[in-house]
Amino acid sequence: MKYSIKGWVKNSFCDWDGKISSVIFLPQCNMRCPFCQNWNLVENYHDFEDIEWQIIKNYLVENKDFVDGFVITGGEPFLSDFLFDIVREVKNIPISVKIDTNGTFPEKLKYLIENSLIDFVAMDVKSSFDTDAYSKATGIKITEDMLGRIIKSVETLMKSNIDYEFRTTIVPAIHSIEQIKNIANFLKGAKKYVLQQYRSTGVKDGFDGGKLTFEEMVDIKKEIESFFEQCIIKYYGKDA
Repeated sequence: MKYSIKGWVKNSFCDWDGKISSVIFLPQCNMRCPFCQNWNLVENYHDFEDIEWQIIKNYLVENKDFVDGFVITGGEPFLSDFLFDIVREVKNIPISVKIDTNGTFPEKLKYLIENSLIDFVAMDVKSSFDTDAYSKATGIKITEDMLGRIIKSVETLMKSNIDYEFRTTIVPAIHSIEQIKNIANFLKGAKKYVLQQYRSTGVKDGFDGGKLTFEEMVDIKKEIESFFEQCIIKYYGKDA
């Protein structure tokens, strides 16, 4: 099977904490978040040439003593029907695998976890858990069924033994501080919650979502950090 891979970063020091990782970008997504920085890959993926999987795999095999993590991001990786094949090939090298997801495919997520095919999951939580808020944040109509699947993914991760993190990009034009607190309360007891600064660079149509100061994000963190084993801020490389 030909794998449609649209981007590749050979070595990254920021996509998986504590690991030197190699990162691939898969096309397509079932959301249209106005603050997405990979929107061109999502909406215009046919304009990007495919990167030959064998070249990537050869690199991983040759550098497995240096590269200790493989990150699959997008887009939404679970939309690619070849995802499981890639994961198996990387695990057989062997190299640890991380997947970034929006949580809308809980059954596929559960399969990978139960079969020990992934080692870390980063799940984006777009907004507080109601359909209107999630619709505003994702740019699509979020149904009760889809929201239920997202919640199921949350529950699957929190009940598992796998390492994971939930993360929310805080966009003042979309999120109220109260919504962030509601998210945190819903995720209470999770291993890790990441508050990410919104960056307007590279977003579609120059969407201006506003920006919180680092101090404002620290104030939010102080109110919710007791809910989690770990709560951190990612702010332009200035983390806390």
